[in-house]
Amino acid sequence: MADTDKELIVATVTDYMEGIRDGDGARIANAFYSSVNLNSLDAEGNLVLTPRSALEAMANSGTLPPNSSETTHVEINNDMALVKVTIDLPTLHYHDLLTLLRLNVGWKIVSKTYTTIQK
Repeated sequence: MADTDKELIVATVTDYMEGIRDGDGARIANAFYSSVNLNSLDAEGNLVLTPRSALEAMANSGTLPPNSSETTHVEINNDMALVKVTIDLPTLHYHDLLTLLRLNVGWKIVSKTYTTIQK
């Protein structure tokens, strides 16, 4: 693993986190592969697949509450990385597991699975 890979991975994840913080859907789009769904569960335990475009639209709408985020873990294996992110909002915490791949266009988030915890 080259240090450059870690720097590029962190830059990609930073685009995502700052896109959420700043309400910038273009930065979110830049971080994710185009066809990614966001994976979560509904109240009954059913899988919910939300298209990335819905997150971009929410960011662009200006309705996201103030938030802060941090990367809590980065693991790199050859051309694949797993990154854990926590996003802190006024009433809850988002916990994300992001899978990134080193594609021909650079490191992109190809999977996001998340859960929320009420404060």
